[in-house]
Amino acid sequence: IIMEYGFQVADYVVCGLVIMTSIGIGLYHACSGGRQSTTLEYHLGNRNLQVIPVMLSLMVTSQSSILLIGVPAEVYIYGIMPLFGAVGFSLAYLLSSRIIIPLIHPMKITSVNEYFECRYKTRHVRFFMTFLGAFFWVLYLGIITYGLATAIESVIGVPVWISIIAVSGSSMIYVSLGGIKAVVWTDVFQYCIMMTAVLAVLIKGSIFAGGGTNVANVNIEARRLQSFEFRVDPTIRYTVWNAVIGGTFKLIAFPMTQSAVQRIGCMPTIKDAYRMYYLIAPFIFATFVLSGAQGFVAYAFFDKLRCDPIESRMIKNANQIIPHMVVRLFYHLPGLSGVFIAGLFCATMSTISSGYSALSAMTLEDFVKIRFKSITEFQATVVSKITVVIFSVITTAMAFLMANVKGTLLQLASVLLSIPMAPYTGIFLYSIFCSWATSLGAIIGGVVSLLFYIWLSMGQTFTQPPNLTVRLPPAPTDMCPAPLNGSFLYDPYINNASTTSVPDISIPYQPEGVEKFYAMSFQWFDMLVIAITILIASIASLIIGRPKQDDVDVRYMLSFTDQFLPFLPKKVKNWISFGSTIGERRAKLIDEEKRKREQQEILIEKSNSSSEQIKSINSAETEYESKTKISEDKV
Repeated sequence: IIMEYGFQVADYVVCGLVIMTSIGIGLYHACSGGRQSTTLEYHLGNRNLQVIPVMLSLMVTSQSSILLIGVPAEVYIYGIMPLFGAVGFSLAYLLSSRIIIPLIHPMKITSVNEYFECRYKTRHVRFFMTFLGAFFWVLYLGIITYGLATAIESVIGVPVWISIIAVSGSSMIYVSLGGIKAVVWTDVFQYCIMMTAVLAVLIKGSIFAGGGTNVANVNIEARRLQSFEFRVDPTIRYTVWNAVIGGTFKLIAFPMTQSAVQRIGCMPTIKDAYRMYYLIAPFIFATFVLSGAQGFVAYAFFDKLRCDPIESRMIKNANQIIPHMVVRLFYHLPGLSGVFIAGLFCATMSTISSGYSALSAMTLEDFVKIRFKSITEFQATVVSKITVVIFSVITTAMAFLMANVKGTLLQLASVLLSIPMAPYTGIFLYSIFCSWATSLGAIIGGVVSLLFYIWLSMGQTFTQPPNLTVRLPPAPTDMCPAPLNGSFLYDPYINNASTTSVPDISIPYQPEGVEKFYAMSFQWFDMLVIAITILIASIASLIIGRPKQDDVDVRYMLSFTDQFLPFLPKKVKNWISFGSTIGERRAKLIDEEKRKREQQEILIEKSNSSSEQIKSINSAETEYESKTKISEDKV
C-alpha cells in the first residue's frame, strides 16, 4: 500500500492555536490577581490553589513527550513489558506521599533544598543538592525538547533547531509572565489536548487495523502481548521485577523534586497535599498504559500495511514511529495530525514550564536570597523572571547536544537522568530516615555514588555489551515502497524480504567480570546507586562520629517503621530502627503542637465570645440611650 501523506493547513492551524492559547494563559495570570508581584504568588500561588489542577500539573510534569513517543516506541520494539513501569510510577507517588508531605508541607518552604539546611544546620549539603537538582532539570528539559524536535522533523520536515527554539521560547514567555499559576492552568489545558491526541490515535488506529480484537490478535501472534519475563537475571532489559521494583526506585525521585515541592506548597492544607498525591497514582497509571498501548496499535497498523518503517529505514529512529503512523493514519482527516503534534507540544511544554519554574525558585532561594539578604519582594520577583530566560537558553543548548545521542527516548531519559537523581534520592532518604546522618557523610556518599554512576553509564555506553533481551520481530516489509528522491535509505534485501517468521527472542550470553555491571539493565541502576549512597554515607558518618540522639531535630526526620510498618510490634520496630527513638520523640512533639493549637483555638473562641458579649452590651446601651433621648425630646 503506497500512501502520500504530510502536514496540511488545518494541522498547522491547530498547532498554532494550542501554542497561542498557552501563551494567552500566561498573559492572563500576569495581568490578574496580584499580577505576580510577590515571590509567594509567583512561585507558590499564595499557597491557595485547588487540588485537581495542581495534581494534573504535577502529573504531566513527570511525563512529557517521553510518555507520548518514548513509551510507545519501547512497547513497539519489546512488547508489553515496558508497561509494567506504570506500576512503578504509581507506587513511587504512593510511597513518597508518606515521606515528603509530612516533612515539607509544615515547613512552608519554597525550595526543597531549604530542608537540608534545617536538617544539618549548615549549607554545604543544601548547595550540593541544589547542584544535583539543577543538573537534573537541565538534562531532563534538554532530552524532552530534543524528543519533540525529532518527532516534528519526521512528520513535517521542520528542522530540529526550529522546533527546539519554538517550544523553549513559548514556554519561557508564559512562565516568566504568569508564574506558577500560569504553569498549573496551562498544564491542565495541555493535559486535555495530550489525552485527546492519545485517544484519537488509539481509536482511529484500531479501526484501521480491523478493530481492537484484531489489534490484540496481531500482537499475540508477534509475541508482544505474552512476552512476560520473570527471570531474575539483572542483564535482561525488561522483567516484571526490574519494571516494578527497579522502576519504583527510578521514579521515586520525581515526587521529591523541586517541582513537586512547589505543588505541595501550593496546597492550603496538608490533607489537600495528601489528596493530590493519592489521586496522581491511578491517573498516572491509566495515562501511562493508554499511551503505551499506542505501540500495540502501531504494530497492528504497520502489519496491515506490511511495511515496518524501522526495518525499511523510512524513519531514523524508533522515537519517530508514532508520529510517522499519525500522519499516515490521519491524512484524509485534516486537523487530527495537528491534534497529535499539538499534544506532543503540550506534553513537552508542560514539563519545560515546570522545569523553568523549579530552576527559578531554586536560584532565588538557594543563591540570590542567601547572597543578598536585603533584597525586596519586587526585586526578587524580577530576578525570578530573569532566571527563567537564562535557563531557557541553557536548556535549549542542552537539547542541541542531545541530538547526537543514540537510543530510544525512554532509555535515554532513564540512563542520563539517573546520573544526578539517584544520588539525590539516596541523600534525601538518608537524611530523612537515618538518625546517624551527618552533612559530611551525605556529601561523601553523594559524590561517591555520582562517580560510580558516571563510570557505570560510560562503561555501558562505550563497551555496548550484548543484552539478553533483543527486539521482537518487526512487521513485514514486503510491501514497502521504493525510495522517492532519496527520501529514505533503501536496502533491497530488507524491502523485499518478508519478516513474518518469529525468531527466538533471547540469545545466550554470560557476562564476566566487570562486564556484569556494564550489561546490567538500566532499570536497576537507580536502586543500586541509592543503596550505595546510603551505605557509603552511613559508613562515613560512623567513622566521623554520629550525632547524639538528643541533638537530632526530630522535626526534620521520620521513622521508617512508623511510616511504612506501623503494624509491627514495638520490639520489632526498635530492632529494625537500630534502637532509634526518633519516632517516639516526633510523636510527642506532634502531640504537643496539637495541644498548643487546640489551646490557641479555645483562646480565640473565648476572645471572640467576649468580643460578641461586649458588642451586645454596647448595642443595648446605645439602644437605651437612644430611647431615653427620644423620651426626653417628647417631654
